[in-house]
Amino acid sequence: MLRSARPRLNAVVLLPLALALAVPMTAGAAVPQLDHVIVVVMENQRYDVVRVQPYTASLIASGAELTQSYGITHPSQPNYFALWVGSTLGVSTNGCPVPGSPFPYENFGHACEAAGLSWRAYSENLPVAGGTACSYDGDAATGLYTRKHAPWTYFTNVDHSRERPYADLAADIAGGTLPNLAFVIPNNCHNTHNFTTPGCSVPDGDAWLAANLPPMLNALGPNGVLILTWDEDDDAASNHILTVFAGARVIPGAVSSRRVNHYTVSRTISDALGLAPMASAILETPIDDIWMEPTEANDRSWGGLKILYR
Repeated sequence: MLRSARPRLNAVVLLPLALALAVPMTAGAAVPQLDHVIVVVMENQRYDVVRVQPYTASLIASGAELTQSYGITHPSQPNYFALWVGSTLGVSTNGCPVPGSPFPYENFGHACEAAGLSWRAYSENLPVAGGTACSYDGDAATGLYTRKHAPWTYFTNVDHSRERPYADLAADIAGGTLPNLAFVIPNNCHNTHNFTTPGCSVPDGDAWLAANLPPMLNALGPNGVLILTWDEDDDAASNHILTVFAGARVIPGAVSSRRVNHYTVSRTISDALGLAPMASAILETPIDDIWMEPTEANDRSWGGLKILYR
C-alpha cells in the first residue's frame, strides 16, 4: 500500500491565481522529495552504443543525461548490489547463491519498510512472488530470469512477498498502487544481456523500452522520477554506461557531466525518498544539477496581486 501523504511546501494554496504567477522553474535545485522512484536496469552495453538508439535518444531529449556515469565493477551481480545496498558487500562474481548470504545489512527494501514506504521489485520471467531459484526459463548464466540481477532476494530483513513477477507492475499501475520505490528488471533478452541471441539485440532492447517505459512514466505523476541505467559496459570500454533520469521534476534536455556511479545513484534515491544513505553511498554527493526548482508562489502579497491585475 502507498504511504500516507507527507508534508509538502505550499500544501495549502489559498489562491489559484498565485500558482499561475509562479516563476518558471530553474536549474540548480537540490534533490527534491519524491513520491515515486522507478529504477530500470539494462545490461552489458557501453554508453555510446545505447544512447543513440531511437527510443533511448528520445528519453534523453525529454529527460536528463548523465554523460559520465560508470559501473562499479565487472561482472553484473556486484553492480546490482551497489545500487541496492550502496556496496558490493564483497560480492565479486555472478555466483548463485551468493557466498556469505543471506545478509542482514541495511538495504532499500528494509529502509523503505522501516520508514513506512512501499517498495517492489518487478522481474520478467519470475514466475512466483519471492522465488529463490537461481534461474527460470534457462540456466543461471543466460536464463531469462537470473537471480544475479535480483539482490533483494539475498537479505533476511525484507518482505520477500514484494519481489513480484513483472506482470504485477501493470496491475499496480492500473490499480493506482505504484510503490514509492520500484526496481524493474527486464529479462535477459529484453535487457540485451543475451544480445547474440536473435531478438535480443540492442535495437530489440530499445524497442522493449519504447513499449514498456511510457506507462511507467505516466504513472509517476508530477512528483516522481524514472532512472534508466545499465549495470556495466561490454568490457570494451572503461565501464562507461548510460544513465538517464526522466520525470516531471527533471529539467528537459539537461546534461550532467560530473562523474557518477551506482553509489551516486543510490545516494540520490535515498535523498529523494527521505532515507538515510547506505554504505559507500554516504560518501557520495547526490545528483543535484538536473532538477527543476519551483519558485515559491506565496512571495507576492495579495495587495501586490491586486496591483498587478488592476
